[in-house]
Amino acid sequence: MFVWILLLTIAVGAYIMVASILLPRLYLKMRYTVTQSNDRGLKSVLEKSGKSMVFEPEQKWRKYVKQYVLSERDGVKELTCKISEDITYLELDLALFNNQDKMFKVIRVKDLVEKSGYTKTVELPEETSYVSIVVSKVDGEEFEDHLSAKVSGGRLFKFLTACSFLLIMEIMCVKVCCANIFGGVFRESFVLNLESLYATLILIGAAILINVIVTSLAIKVREAKYRVKEED
Repeated sequence: MFVWILLLTIAVGAYIMVASILLPRLYLKMRYTVTQSNDRGLKSVLEKSGKSMVFEPEQKWRKYVKQYVLSERDGVKELTCKISEDITYLELDLALFNNQDKMFKVIRVKDLVEKSGYTKTVELPEETSYVSIVVSKVDGEEFEDHLSAKVSGGRLFKFLTACSFLLIMEIMCVKVCCANIFGGVFRESFVLNLESLYATLILIGAAILINVIVTSLAIKVREAKYRVKEED
């Protein structure tokens, strides 16, 4: 009996480790919908305290944001946008890229325009090398092209498939172990009789359904945590 108790403990522990740690790390990585910047650098300006780069956002946003300046002065990186003069309120999503061309953060800027034609200056993290601008809202007009982080459908399918297979193996293993621990002389009947098989199939189906629901909810919670940080 001790051997079966040990096997049951190992099986349950291994399942928890694989299902809650290994598989999520393999398949449930959050990825932002934008992976590169389509903005265009126009010119570089050297200054006494640092340097500035003038950029132009991608074509669809130039109606609202004409240009923007990414500056580094005395070790501080800042961004200021030149915008259409009739704009009184603006929301921007700024995708920040490092020197390895990897997007490491997204911030949302909400600006009640005080100086016509220009946004407020936003301080950026030190590791910022360049940015990509997405317009979220202009006055009363909203846009759906928000930057967001998601788990791809393909990776989610692979995760659920792997979890389902793992659940089937785990339930069968637990059933055999419990039969040998508690079944006594009836252990073979407990494992192989028709009613037991039906009950096992129902349990497997319910476990897979619960796993799908819990995984979906967990992903929504993670997506909420990855929502852009607002800079006032």
